[in-house]
Amino acid sequence: MKTDIKKVWRALRPTVKDGFTFNETKDVVAAAALPVEELAHLQQKSLPAKGASKGELLDALDGLISKEPNPDKAIQYLIAAMLEQKSHLEARISDCAQRFGWKLVDGQLRPLDFQVDDAVQDFSAEVKGLLRTAYRRFGEGDYSGAMTAICSGLDTVTNYLYTVHDLGNPHDDSYQQRVSRSFAVLEPVYRDRFGQMTDDGNEVNRLWQNYRGAINQAAYVMGSFRRNASDVHGVSACPPELIRHAIDSGTFIIRSITSETSGNVQQDDALDF
Repeated sequence: MKTDIKKVWRALRPTVKDGFTFNETKDVVAAAALPVEELAHLQQKSLPAKGASKGELLDALDGLISKEPNPDKAIQYLIAAMLEQKSHLEARISDCAQRFGWKLVDGQLRPLDFQVDDAVQDFSAEVKGLLRTAYRRFGEGDYSGAMTAICSGLDTVTNYLYTVHDLGNPHDDSYQQRVSRSFAVLEPVYRDRFGQMTDDGNEVNRLWQNYRGAINQAAYVMGSFRRNASDVHGVSACPPELIRHAIDSGTFIIRSITSETSGNVQQDDALDF
């Protein structure tokens, strides 16, 4: 599902209009670190004096959002501020968000099909933290930051394997080589696992070769995005759909490595992921 957070904000307009007074709306804007002073000319007045309406205030707020360097992040901050001030609106905001492919998680909107807890529950605390950062930044619209975080998670895993298996300096290899060499040390574990499904040695060999190929190809995807779409290396204006593919690729690689490192991987001590 294509998820556009701006659609959520548009649909929340009646909730903001009904759930917040004129001045409370300005407080939300201030709490979201938006330039509330630009709304100072809009004042609500008692009749018969003519003041600004809530509709005019919300129109002006939409203008502030559109001028932000990252409008998606501004919307995330606004929704978080709304929930801090009116927590009873959580169910209403959540129901609205779900119609457009989003879900509230700890006061932040996340794509429904992109839930971090399901994806990282069996990872180490360090890797979990990096992946949660990637998913949070993606939800905020910080796509280059999300790429940086997912690459850092993969770096953590491959650096550990390079150290444990004395594979040399990981920085001497390309990103794709680092992943491929790290995964290669797990060949006995994977062959044993595949052998539990079939006793056909040729089929086990084909499974291993194809799985290793899938990891290698996913590593190429990650390496390309690392060069072109992360904070440090590349272009920030990358389509979010492509960033999703890269994060999915990184999660696949990390899960493939960490899910099989508790058994015999040619060392005395089990890997501590």
